[in-house]
Amino acid sequence: MKKLHILIYLGILSFIWACSTEKNTMLSRAYHGTTAHYNGYFNANDLLEEAMKTYRENQKEDYYNVLPILQLPSEEEVKNMYSPIDTAIAKCTKVIQRHAMPSMEKPASKKEEHNRWIDENWITIGIANFYRRDYDLAFKNFEYTKKFFSSDKSAYVAEMWMARTYMEQGKFTEANFAITNLEKAQESMENGDSKDPKGKSSKSSKAKKKSKNKKEKEIPPFPKKLRYDLAITKAMFAEKRKDSEGEIKALTKALEYAKKSKDKARINFILGQLYENAGDRGKAAYHYNRVKKYNAGYEMSFNANLKNALNAGGEKVRKSLKKMLRDTKNAEFKDQIYYTLGKMDQQEANEENAKANYTKSAFYSTTNVRQKGMAFERLGDMSFAKKDYLRAQKYYDSCAKVIPETYPNYEAIQNKASKLQSLVKAIETAQYEDSVQQIAKLSPSDQLAFAEGVIKKMKKDEEERKRQDAIRLAALQEIQLKKPSNGNGSKFYWNNDKAKTEGFEEFKKQWGQRSNEDDWRRSDRVVFASFTDPSDSSETVDNTTPSTETALDSLTPEMLVAKLPLSDSALLASRNRMMNAYFDAGGIYNEQLNESALAEQQYRTMLGQDFNHDMKLLAAYQIYRLHSPEDQAAVEQKDYILINYPTSDYAGYLRDPDYFLKKKEREKLTQEAYLTDLDRYERGLYYPVIMKANGVINDEKDNPYRSKYILLKAMAQAKMNEDKRVVLPTLDTLIALYPKTPEAAKAEEMRKIILNGYSKNEPVDFVDKSIYKYVENEPMFVLIFLTDKINNIVAKTRVVDFNKEYYGKLRLNVTSKVLKEQNVILLKQFKDEIEAASYVSMYKRTRNHLLDMQKMKILFISEKNLLTLFETSKLEEYQLFFDEKY
Repeated sequence: MKKLHILIYLGILSFIWACSTEKNTMLSRAYHGTTAHYNGYFNANDLLEEAMKTYRENQKEDYYNVLPILQLPSEEEVKNMYSPIDTAIAKCTKVIQRHAMPSMEKPASKKEEHNRWIDENWITIGIANFYRRDYDLAFKNFEYTKKFFSSDKSAYVAEMWMARTYMEQGKFTEANFAITNLEKAQESMENGDSKDPKGKSSKSSKAKKKSKNKKEKEIPPFPKKLRYDLAITKAMFAEKRKDSEGEIKALTKALEYAKKSKDKARINFILGQLYENAGDRGKAAYHYNRVKKYNAGYEMSFNANLKNALNAGGEKVRKSLKKMLRDTKNAEFKDQIYYTLGKMDQQEANEENAKANYTKSAFYSTTNVRQKGMAFERLGDMSFAKKDYLRAQKYYDSCAKVIPETYPNYEAIQNKASKLQSLVKAIETAQYEDSVQQIAKLSPSDQLAFAEGVIKKMKKDEEERKRQDAIRLAALQEIQLKKPSNGNGSKFYWNNDKAKTEGFEEFKKQWGQRSNEDDWRRSDRVVFASFTDPSDSSETVDNTTPSTETALDSLTPEMLVAKLPLSDSALLASRNRMMNAYFDAGGIYNEQLNESALAEQQYRTMLGQDFNHDMKLLAAYQIYRLHSPEDQAAVEQKDYILINYPTSDYAGYLRDPDYFLKKKEREKLTQEAYLTDLDRYERGLYYPVIMKANGVINDEKDNPYRSKYILLKAMAQAKMNEDKRVVLPTLDTLIALYPKTPEAAKAEEMRKIILNGYSKNEPVDFVDKSIYKYVENEPMFVLIFLTDKINNIVAKTRVVDFNKEYYGKLRLNVTSKVLKEQNVILLKQFKDEIEAASYVSMYKRTRNHLLDMQKMKILFISEKNLLTLFETSKLEEYQLFFDEKY
């Protein structure tokens, strides 16, 4: 019994002795090594691997872009992983504090480590901090491991993670240096420089002794199991530098060393994507096909099949894709399958089948907005290539409505949809006005019959739309039923926030933004598609719902017929809208799309109308400009203008290219002559003034100062005669010839004074300095004065784009006007001068969209003053008034 007590006592002493971290004994190393291995390294790595596995399983891969080599959490995503990561760090830290041999109480005095698992714990802490995105702390751990354990293979692991940390910090020079060091060590190992054939050091025993005596640390060989990780690190470096060739080379090497099936599948898929982007369809197909041989997961295998189909091609592949369509588990991926079939059709130049498959892809994209956008973009590009710009705009507009801002071609799609919007509006307006004018020519009974046919077609289209909605809803329900439940949250839907959030997002993808109201799904509130004027909406390039809506069930033929232009005034307004729309469409075709043939088609349609209209002159001149002067088409239009509009400025220009220069000079001389006669009036030379005024009135009917000369004559007559009634015929002539002008207003005032018997001769200031009136807080318009360097259609488009980005809520109407032969852009309207001044200020300091238009003259003006300006053309006087008042 005494011996047993002695043995127990000795055992306890031995255990206590073994627990000491200061004694380098076999028992101490075994105890502390085992504890450091399992309590720290093993458990911590198990936590990290489980956390990363959970993250990657819940991560939605973006198969539209090249997959990342390693899936690493973002700054936001890693917050959900803090708990396991911090626990792993705590475990390893505790192990190092308690089981380092010797202890870490005095790190500066520590020269060596006898616990073989301490370095692995240091590396694990570094990896955990790397995943946590605390790169500075991670780097310190790796750097310490590399320096302190330089004679251990863990130094290579530490340097490899240092390279990855450098990359995440954007320090590519340092990362490249670390990778180069590791490559040299690997090359040395593979060449057998560090080991003899038996696996021992190649140094002689004598050299060993010498090294041992000098306490030099022997450099360990590069570990073979690290070759895969190094190749992946090299691939990550190339990935960060967007070096596709380097990435392919590194991943090909990594594929040789890969052991896990999932790793091989991912590498093959990425290689397929890289070769596909490089245009090597053969190698791309090879690697996509290899993915199926490994444990890739269903979604990756599915995408590999689609990618392989595109790159391999052939009828066999097509049949395989159609078979996949019939498989119920692919219900969620029908849109991608149809899109792939469409691309295959396009590669084979089968445009009709491609269009049909892209349309089906868009139809079945119930949840994948990216895929829906891609299908619409393809359809838009196909229509654009065929110069079917109206259909192309519809597709681009549909694409722009669904794609997120992260879409690769987002800005280009938005720009195409916006730029073509004006063309679509112009063409649809012209076609609409032309159609209603033709219907208006029918008898009343035929008009009603036509309206009944329109209503029947609208109802049929509505039924088809409802049927398509039902199919789409069924497809969405099928997808939801096949989605596996991950067991997160409450089973009761309304208590499960995650389920409610996902459901709301899917609802918006399917139905768009709907108001919370009864019958939200009803869409029988339809637009009068055949009788509603497309030009009713303001010109803001917004896709707003027209205000002319009614319930389809209550729509009657009489309601549609009432919208026809049956009166003379309505017919004239309709013709004006039609001619302006055709002209605008021609300008857009020519100026923005460089489609002169399509532009000429619009202008010739204007000339072909069976009624006279001033816009025909502009159309003929535009056709003339589209051709060389010697071309037959140009000669025909020149003759047309000279015969039908001989007194127009365009006719004058065609006769003499210097016509406008000479006209400007004539206007200058005319102005000087008028000022001379005005000076004569001021000096009392009334008879010469009357003689000159008679000459202008009788012989110069195109003189821009003719109305002023008539008033000047009346004023001179009043000065020369006591009986002011002699002035009345002259005043009546002025009022009849130039109504609604400042001169006519002055004549009316004089006439009332004469007829009321007030005959006192008082000097009258003929040139009224106060024709513009200031009223506080009046609604304002903005005028932008264009130079000859820019076409008014291009300018109008730029202003519309500017308004859409900065003043979309104001819904400003943008139109083109001509003031004194100068093109101006008119914007209406602003609620007061403060709002208008704010717009002018933003316009002057914003170059986006406006470009060189930013420097053009811009003013704001009230409605009454605008009318005065266009009637008098006194821009200089308004500029003075503007500077004084505003």
